[in-house]
Amino acid sequence: MLGGGNLGRNVLNLVEQWVPSQVHDHENKYQSELKAYLDDALNEQAGGMGFDIGMSGGGGHVVSTEHGTSYGDVVVDGTVGIELKRNFSNSQKKKLRGQLEDYADNYEFVIACACGIEDMDGWRELENKFRNRQQDFMNPTQFAFVIKHNEGMGSENTSRDDGGLFGGGLF
Repeated sequence: MLGGGNLGRNVLNLVEQWVPSQVHDHENKYQSELKAYLDDALNEQAGGMGFDIGMSGGGGHVVSTEHGTSYGDVVVDGTVGIELKRNFSNSQKKKLRGQLEDYADNYEFVIACACGIEDMDGWRELENKFRNRQQDFMNPTQFAFVIKHNEGMGSENTSRDDGGLFGGGLF
């Protein structure tokens, strides 16, 4: 199935539900925390965590962290790549654009997740660019963008963020 299929949508749902335990001072701390969260959620025995997103328990999913320059910060089963940015700023925009372009060659489903954001305009610019790219039938990679605001970190509130997905859906 194109675009990472159900796995991509399931991982996206989990990333949206994930609430970082605190505002971290390094991106790799968010990376470790998200990896552990996804590993537990995707591989939990049936009925364990209460996720009703179309997954059977005990899934045997491989959740790994970055192993090189063209790998996502967190990767699920080699098909879903997640790039995390801490306090996304204008200076990170060009680098993230290049990373997402590279990930499109390696993953069927790509999630960009900002843990804190300083440049909303730059973030939206990238969302628009990659939304338009999805009309390219030669590269069917699906992209999703999620924002985790610093104000919500460390809270028990697991409600959805303010629309980290452009237009409320995938593109």
